[in-house]
Formats: sequence, C-alpha cells, structure tokens
Amino acid sequence: MCMYTYIHMTSKNISITEDVYNKLLKIKRNNESFSELFLRLLKIQKSTLEKSFGAWNLSEAEKKEIWASLSMRNARNWNKSNLEDFK
Repeated sequence: MCMYTYIHMTSKNISITEDVYNKLLKIKRNNESFSELFLRLLKIQKSTLEKSFGAWNLSEAEKKEIWASLSMRNARNWNKSNLEDFK
C-alpha cells in the first residue's frame, strides 16, 4: 500500500531593499531557502530573548520608572494597551 502526502504551502511576496537582500545573502547557507533562513533567525532571536527574561532584579520603583519612560515615547508601537502586555 502506497500513501502519498501532498503539502500545499502558501507563499507571500515581501519587498526589501537591495542592501538588505545582500546582507541576507551573506548569512544564508548554501542549501538554505530564504524561508528557512528567516525561521533560523527567528529561532535565534527567540532563544536570545528568553535567556534574558528575569535577568534583572528590579525594584517596583525601577519598574515603574522604566514603564513610565517607555509609555511617554512617541514611537507608534508604544501605547498603553500593548505596554500592558509586557508587564
């Protein structure tokens, strides 16, 4: 009995500058697709971030000062609703 598995993967086009493309080419392995490269980089980033969780032993006053400073920045991603997600 033979079984065949068909996997259909969707794809998305993204636009990057020539400079970014050239930098990605430098770190991409010979037998690696760009999708595999992105997954590898994301895994590295996640691992690095997870290692830093809880690295600082901050007092409540220090935490409040940091979050107050972040919430006052003009960056579009920092608003009260998503800052609460990180506390």
